[in-house]
Amino acid sequence: MSSSIVSTSEGARSRVRASTDRLPMLAIARLTLPKLGVAYLFTLLLSVFNRVMINELQIAAAVIGGLYFAYRLMNIFQVSAGRYADRRAFFGLRRTPVMAFGLMLASLSLVPLPFFAVRYAEGEFIALLFMLLCLIGFGFGFAANGDAHNTLIAEMTEGKKNRPAVVATVWLFQIVFIVISGIASSIILQIADTQAGAPPTCTTAECAAIRSQVAVQMMPKFFLVGPIVSLVGLLSLIGLERRLTPAEIALAEQRPPLRLGEAYARIFTNPQARVFFFFIVIAIFALFVQDSILEPFGADVFKLAPRQTAQFQPIMGVGTILAMLVMGIVASKRPIPKRRIADWGLVVSGTGFALLFVSALAHLLPVMYAGIAILGIGMGVFNVGALSMMMDMTVPGETGSLMGAWGMAQALSNGFAQFAGGAMRDIGIQATGNYAASYGFIFIVAIAMCFIAMNLMARVSVEQFRKLTREQMAMTMEAA
Repeated sequence: MSSSIVSTSEGARSRVRASTDRLPMLAIARLTLPKLGVAYLFTLLLSVFNRVMINELQIAAAVIGGLYFAYRLMNIFQVSAGRYADRRAFFGLRRTPVMAFGLMLASLSLVPLPFFAVRYAEGEFIALLFMLLCLIGFGFGFAANGDAHNTLIAEMTEGKKNRPAVVATVWLFQIVFIVISGIASSIILQIADTQAGAPPTCTTAECAAIRSQVAVQMMPKFFLVGPIVSLVGLLSLIGLERRLTPAEIALAEQRPPLRLGEAYARIFTNPQARVFFFFIVIAIFALFVQDSILEPFGADVFKLAPRQTAQFQPIMGVGTILAMLVMGIVASKRPIPKRRIADWGLVVSGTGFALLFVSALAHLLPVMYAGIAILGIGMGVFNVGALSMMMDMTVPGETGSLMGAWGMAQALSNGFAQFAGGAMRDIGIQATGNYAASYGFIFIVAIAMCFIAMNLMARVSVEQFRKLTREQMAMTMEAA
């Protein structure tokens, strides 16, 4: 009898430990829903409208890439914003208010963008300034939301065994929402094309002109939906973040402020932080140099219609979803080093770029679709490893500022990659007049950068990073 009681008691304690060392599924689900607005805005701006601006409105890809880089430039403030949120709370909350403010600012800033884009395409140069202001507002809001969301995930999964699975789930559902947004926009455009007199079976020049006109006319309506979608996703945050006690708020406010220059000086004087920072920069550049030119690639090389290139993101997204789902489950069950997962992702992504290179030179449409799908798989595997590494490369008390640094590296590299991709496309086409060769060169650059990033990852040590960071924190507190 006594042995059965002991056994039952030990089983109960085991279940309690299991429930406390893992984040509950309901909390994970609520963490994912704010990605609904993020995914909708991302798909609309960087996939559908990107294609419309370059191919339908004939705005130079380098100009579009420059605008994208400007919005990514707002991410330099992520470290300072993260530090401010580490020290200040609104009604006891540090992350939720910043997430809500950031995402609503981002969605509202994009509403007038289609109007200014059309004016700029018609020759009103001043409209480019207003496009820039729209994207700066979008970039600032997007950066604030992204840093606060990543920090909230990092804080809620601190010490949890299922952190890789949580990261994979949140980002997996962002990709799911991207896929849904891409499919929905493609269906809506196809319906609008048909109603305007250009059904999918029509291949005449007149139908192509109608489709271009419909795509331009639909953009303002798509962007008006953005704030509504964003607000719906944010509702899940109500009551999710733990409110700080007055004592915790007082302790947080005792931390000294960190100016922008000081924040980056601390990162670059820490050898491990410096190497990891540049790993993120190189890896993200490699993966996203195709971001602003993939849909134009389909239009220029394969003569695909807007509704067809709108399917590129869903295809890539399906690969990313499957990879993150499988990798998240495996990583939560087996002790696979996160750096190895990131390396696997870079190798698979390089393979996808190689297929895109072959498809461009040989003009093989099935190979292009295979390359897009495999690139998505590689990005999914990379996301699980790299994002988990970013959260491991933090210490309590500095989570917001460090996540801001990694997020800033990711966003700036993404923005520069978009600009560089567009610039390489334009320069290549002007210099050679060969669309296939111009796009092929971009894919070769991406492959090379994947392998450079792997070399940098081999030098990163989480344990050494945390030791050096705690020493820096101690010196800062003493100086204060």
